Amino acid sequence: MISKDMLMEAVCEGCPATCWGKRTHCQVHDQHIGKVESCPEWERYLLQQQNKPQPPVKQEASKKRESLSDWNELAPALSILQKTEEEIRDYSYMQIEIVRIQRYLREAGEGMVSQYGLDSAMPKGQGFHSDKTHAEAVRRERKQKRLKSLQDKIDRINRAVETIRSEQERLIVEALLDGEKNNGIAKALGVSRQRYYEIKRSAVMKMAWAMYEDEMQQTG
Repeated sequence: MISKDMLMEAVCEGCPATCWGKRTHCQVHDQHIGKVESCPEWERYLLQQQNKPQPPVKQEASKKRESLSDWNELAPALSILQKTEEEIRDYSYMQIEIVRIQRYLREAGEGMVSQYGLDSAMPKGQGFHSDKTHAEAVRRERKQKRLKSLQDKIDRINRAVETIRSEQERLIVEALLDGEKNNGIAKALGVSRQRYYEIKRSAVMKMAWAMYEDEMQQTG
């Protein structure tokens, strides 16, 4: 008798629905895989196990090695896809963070000028600053680097969105960028959750190629 844990290990670990985003969350059922009560993929797997002859131990070991090799080849591409989906999900947050950092840099810069004079607002070697002024200059430099990184991500996402030609895929990406939830987007499209995730995966794939073409090509 195959247990639920065995099914999750055999099916869910290699299922695209759990390879996208968090590995413990099923995108099709939209919940933690431990809470899923039944799945067509589980039934298909059980039927395959019942109908196929048991292979010799050596063949089974060879098959596992081949499966591991296939996974190692897919892992870099899946990592890029996951990164792309995370950046799409964090788009709204990144915009808010950009505004926050810009406000901080503006207010901090004005504060340094009023307290220490115009020259103190300009980064210099540590020997030219009091400890407090130097610490603030280092903090500003760190904030500026983070600001540049966030702005680059936003620009990369915006350019990639323009490459999406499918109306459904474009709608999904735009809605995700606006912070909409998956269930709400699927309802707006008038499609099932399974069909929604199929369209979403296609859209994220195209976004990944547009955003990280060089890295995707290296994955083969």
